[in-house]
Formats: sequence, C-alpha cells, structure tokens
Amino acid sequence: MLEKARHAKVLLHLALFLSYEAVDLVTSLNESIEDESKLEERVITKWTNFTLTIDSLYELINGWVDSDSTSLDWDEEIKRASELFSDMYNQADSMDSSDKMDLFKAAVELDQSAQKSAADPSIRMSPMESNIKDSNFYSTLLKNASQPSGAREIIMQTLQIILVAEHPLTIGSIDALLGTKNEELLVSALSGVIGIAAGGTITIIDPIFRDFLHDKETAGSFYIDEVQSHSLMARSCFIVMMEELTFNICRIDSSFVRNNEIPDMNKRISSFISSQLQYAAIHWHKHLIQSGEESRKSLSDLLGQFSRSPYPLYWMEVISALGKVRGSLCGLQDARDWLLDAQTKERVEDIHRFIVWFYTPISESIPHIYISSIPFGARDSILVQESIEAFPRTLSVTQGYLKQWKTHPNILKGSRPISAAVFSPNGRQIASCSDRTIQLWDVETGQALGEPLRGHRNRVTSVSFSPDGHRIASSSHDHTIRLWDAETGQALGEPLRSRRNRVTSVSFSPDGRRIASGSDDYRIRLRDAEILGELLRDHEDRVNSVSFSPDGRQIASGSHDDTIQLWDAETGQALGEPLRGHRNQVTSISFSPDGRRVASGSHDKTLRLWDVETGRALGEPLRGHTSWVTSVSFSPDGRRIASGSIDKTIRLWNAETGQELGEPLRGHTSWVTSVSFSPDGRQIASGSYDETIRLWYAETGQALGERPPDDHQSSSLSSNELQTSHSAIARSGWKSSSNSETIKLMDQKTGRRLVYWRRVPGEALRLEDARLENNGWVMEGNRLLHWVPPSMECSIDIAQFRCGSQWKEVHEVEGRGPPT
Repeated sequence: MLEKARHAKVLLHLALFLSYEAVDLVTSLNESIEDESKLEERVITKWTNFTLTIDSLYELINGWVDSDSTSLDWDEEIKRASELFSDMYNQADSMDSSDKMDLFKAAVELDQSAQKSAADPSIRMSPMESNIKDSNFYSTLLKNASQPSGAREIIMQTLQIILVAEHPLTIGSIDALLGTKNEELLVSALSGVIGIAAGGTITIIDPIFRDFLHDKETAGSFYIDEVQSHSLMARSCFIVMMEELTFNICRIDSSFVRNNEIPDMNKRISSFISSQLQYAAIHWHKHLIQSGEESRKSLSDLLGQFSRSPYPLYWMEVISALGKVRGSLCGLQDARDWLLDAQTKERVEDIHRFIVWFYTPISESIPHIYISSIPFGARDSILVQESIEAFPRTLSVTQGYLKQWKTHPNILKGSRPISAAVFSPNGRQIASCSDRTIQLWDVETGQALGEPLRGHRNRVTSVSFSPDGHRIASSSHDHTIRLWDAETGQALGEPLRSRRNRVTSVSFSPDGRRIASGSDDYRIRLRDAEILGELLRDHEDRVNSVSFSPDGRQIASGSHDDTIQLWDAETGQALGEPLRGHRNQVTSISFSPDGRRVASGSHDKTLRLWDVETGRALGEPLRGHTSWVTSVSFSPDGRRIASGSIDKTIRLWNAETGQELGEPLRGHTSWVTSVSFSPDGRQIASGSYDETIRLWYAETGQALGERPPDDHQSSSLSSNELQTSHSAIARSGWKSSSNSETIKLMDQKTGRRLVYWRRVPGEALRLEDARLENNGWVMEGNRLLHWVPPSMECSIDIAQFRCGSQWKEVHEVEGRGPPT
C-alpha cells in the first residue's frame, strides 16, 4: 500500500508536464531516456496540448489506490489532489524547458521504481536508493519553487514554521508570524507536497518530504534544522504578542461578570484575538526552551521586553479568555529555568508568582486582572510596582498589604481531610482529593490553583495524572471514575460507571492509553482511556490499590483479602498465585522503577517487598509504624521507599536492606493517608486527615522552609476601625456596617475583617450588602465587586476604585489612555 501511495504521488507530479495522451509515451520510455533532446522536444510539444481535467486525474490516480485500505480516506485524498491540480498547472507555466526537464526526469526515475514495486511486492527500494530518488525530486521541486527573487527565504521559513508548529496553522497566521505575504507563492509552488486542510490550515501531506527536510545529508542546502526552527518560531511569537496585545482586547463591558457569563464570549475571542496571537500566547514558551544556543541572547532580550508591564497583563487577558491560565504556569517556570540572564529570570519568576497568587480572579474574570490583582500584589513585586503606576484607578490596600510573595511553603492548607496527593509528571503541581473534589496546587508557592474540580457525588478516593500531565483520573465512592483536563479543570466526557460499587483506586498506564481501577466488588477493571471499554477480573474481597508496572505490561493490585495479585495488562489474566504474607488488608502498592519489585503496605502495620518474577517475599517485613500503613511509594531512583500511617508519621526505608532511614517525619496532627515522591526524587508530599499536604526534603527528611512570618505589613486592625455606627446586617455569615466614610465586613465564624474606607465614586455600589465567598470573591448580589486573597485581612481605600461599566477607566490619569 505504501508503494501504491508513493506511485499515486508521483503520477500527480508527472501531471505537471504530461497531457493525458503523454502517459503512454512515458510508459514506452521507461526503459531508456538516453535521447534527452528528443524526449524534451516531444514533452514540450505535448505541453502545448495540456488538457488533463480534474476528473481524468481523479480516475488516473484512483487506479493505483487499494480501495480496501483503511489507513486513509482515499476518496477525500484524491479529491484534494484533484483540487490541487489547477494550482500546479498554473505554476508549471513559469518554468523554462530545462527546469521542466529536470523535474520530469526525477519524477520518471521515481515512477519506474514505484511501478515495479506495485507490480511485484518482492521488489523494494533500499532505504539509500529510496532517499536518493526522493531527494532528487524534492531538491528539484524546491529549486524551481525558489526561483523568484526572495522566494527561497520565504518558502524555507514557512516550512520551518510548519514543521515545528504545535498544531497546523493557516497560511494567514504563518504570514503574520513571519511578517510575510506568501500565500500564493507557497500553495502554488509546493502544492504537490503542501496541502490545505479543512479550516484553511497548511500541512505537509507527503511524509517522505518531511523526512527529506530533516535529513541534512540528502536535503543539502534545503536542510531544515529543528532547533533553528524553534528559535524562529519563538522570535515570531514574541513579536506577534508585542504587536497585537492590547488593553481590554475582548472589549469586556463590565467587571461585575465572569468570563463564562458573557453570552458572546466565543465570538469576541474569534473577532478580537487573531489565530496567530492565540497560538503565540499559548505556545511561545515551548519553542523558547527548544531554541538554539546561538539564539539565546536575542530571545532572552525579547523575553525581557515582553516581561515588562503592561505586556504580561495583556497576555493574561488572552490566556484568561482562552482558558489557558493553568498551562501557562508551567510554561513560565520552563522559561525561567531556560534563562541565564538574572534580571529577566527574576521578572519571569515574578510574573509566575503573580498569576499563582491571583489565579482565581485572573482565570475567571479579565477585568479583575487589574482591579483585583494589582492592588493586593506584593509590594516588592516588579510587575506590581510598574502596574500600580500604569493602572492607578483601583483599590488601594492601606493596611494588611502583602510585603513579598510567600515562597517555599511546607504546608498546603485545604479545607477537608486529604485522601490522596500526587505530583504531576513535571513535579510543578500537586493534585489532591478531599471529600467530593479534586484540587490542584502550585508546588513552589503552595497556592491552590483556582477552584476545586467538582463533579463527584461522594468521597473521592484516588487521583492519578496521565504521563503527559494533560489529564487527571479520579475515583470515587459514587461508583464512578472521572477524567479531567488538567489545564482547564473541565470534566472530559461522561463518568465511567462501576455499576453499584465504590471505586477505591485508579491508575494511568505508562503510555496513557489505559486506566486501571479497583473497587468494592473485588474486581480490577481495565479501561481504554479513549474508547473506555472494560475487562473484569476478580479478587476475593475489596480492591484497595492498583498500579501499572513501569513498562505497562503488568498491573499489581492490593486487596482487603490480605493479598497482592499480579496481572497481565494486555490479556487481563492473573499471573500466578496471589502474593501472601500480610496478616491484614493490603492498602497500598508501588512498583520499583525497574519493575522488578513491588512494595506493599498493610493494616498489619508493616511494609513488604516482593520479587515480581518469582512472587516471593524479599526478606522480613519492614516494621516501625505503630498503626496501619496507608500508603507506600518508591523513589524514582529505586533506592528508598516512603510510607505513611495512621500513626501520623511518614517513614523512609532503604529499599535494598529494608532498614529505616533516620527518624520518622512528624508534623501531621492526624492520619497520614498518602505519600508521593516528586519526579526528581528530591521532595515528598504527604496528605493527611488534618486537611493539609506537607512537603519534605526526601534526602534529609526535613520539612521544606516555613512561610515567612512577616509576609504582611500588618494583619491586625484596631478596635476603633471595627466600631460600627449603624446596626449590623448579617449576610451569609458576614456582618457589614457603615457610616459616611467606612464600610466594615467581618466573618463571624473566623473573625476575619475587611475595612473599606470612603465611598466608591461614579457607579453606585451597595457594599453594605456585600458578602465574602469562600473562594475570596466579595459579592453584592450576583455581581463580582472584587477578589481578596483568602488569607488576607486588610484595610482598603476605595476612593479611586473603578468597577462595573467604569472598570475600563482603571488606567486613566488626567485623560491618559492605557499604557502601550
């Protein structure tokens, strides 16, 4: 089929030079083309009668296609080839006779081999022979396409963009990224190898051509270096962003609403955010970190320019509108780690911390990037300092403000007991489950990333990241498994139901294609992560834990029946007898990185190690915990094992000797339910029923640095500030009171206080009826007034505050427009 497809491609190229009648001529000349002058004369003569129609080309190519093939929609491919024919016909007129002859001979030579292979499957070109024949054809094609003045550079840069783009782009977007106008040139010159897909995106339709461009030896002067291509794309992304980003890019009318409450938000995005700007805003960092060393200085300078206010704020508008805020955080960390320039590195880190700290307002409502984030930012933040000056007409925190960003916390504080906590594959985020929700956290700052993921109707028992970090699987006592988009937090498809039994554990396979789960019905289920089919196998009691081996070929399960069972992940068959040795239920299992051992934890207060090949226990049980072991985890290098227990401690063990390493890790005030190593093995995350996740240095067992005690200028408000002159009105647990100059809110449950000074000018607000939501939003009815960090207690001057329909005035100072 591959050779027939190759032949169909060659016939398409030959159509440049041959009329329908000339096909017979090619057949007769296949054995010899020594008389080139005669052949050229006859070909050029035939060219004057070039009358091959789209329908005849369709019929000609269709004869070489295996109609039974399911690898491609050949009807669609052939129709596309037919549509390309007219463009090819027009381009051929620009060639002189010698150019036509070169391309013709290369095509005929390749066509001869393709015909022989199609007729006799035993005949195949060697890789070297195939490369030489293809390279002759493609080199001639590119040489002819590059003849117009300046065409070569445009075409090669366009091919660079096409080759490294994260997804296909339209020719208009490519033009905008490169600052060129090449639509007619590109499509007509390379229409045999470049195709226009649905939606107008440009793709390389010939995979052999793609390989040719990446092969330095065969491509010669047409070789495209992937690293240099990423440098070009990164530079293009920065230029597009700095040219097209602007204040209030989506023309948002009011700050009182969330992005998803704007009825025509999708229309605004398509109308006001170009496709090239969308691409650049989402993907710039991916190209930056893959760029070449020779471009590091110039790209670092561009990033330095981009990191200066207001560009970061305008960029936040775009990623907020596109729902890509969470994904941008890892991108900023990647960019920071790539940078060598200390000043730019500091700026990028500052932007990252700004987004993490104000993730909720930034991701939920574009106007609140300005009116809710800038005022509460750390006073030593470079971005905040620049932005307060540029956008002055907003809130002003006069007491209780943040002096500096909080860094390296050792405690991530939730609001419910933690059932499980796992690191993302890149180690920069943690997913935890509590009660009925899943929460994502930024590891460096300890801040929760947005709202919890909601959808389960009962306790969530387990979470697992897909290997690429793009998806999260969760299991629950509501009898379901759910899949989530790790970037947007949106549920993916319908829940996977487990009849009427609680699902206790879930795990992605190493290739991300399958999901294993265990449940109360004594069974392990295997599901394809795409088509969601299932296989059922039995334990003798509830399954507590499931885990794939590193190569994805086996699954281990731990059960309430005190055993571990190994399974063939392909067939679903049990591998040997259950592994017996624990004297109580097995709660947790973990494969070693080499897949040769399994560690298990049990309610018998011990850990055990098992040889996967023989099924035998390795040595004596690991003893030390004084109560049930709830979780075990191998370190990425396989040298250590971490375990958590109902006894409120985490213990570290030598994986070879079984000896305990140092003293137990203490700090939790309730059961430890989960332990997990970071991918680099340097940290351990532990989840607990005390509603916290704690972070520890894996090598020393020490807790990561405590948060600085003096992060706020002041967190105490004087009693005078809380005196009320009017009777208090209770609103959703808050008290509010007012007089001519102040409005005060107090959380009656926690005692947290906010004091607003002076009246809001312009649009009337009923702050007396304001309430504070758990997620930090200060609401008046259904209107978003502003957001305040949940841990902050402060005094706020609202004299210059612009909100509602007036929020766009946030930048105005004596008639000055938004910064550029």
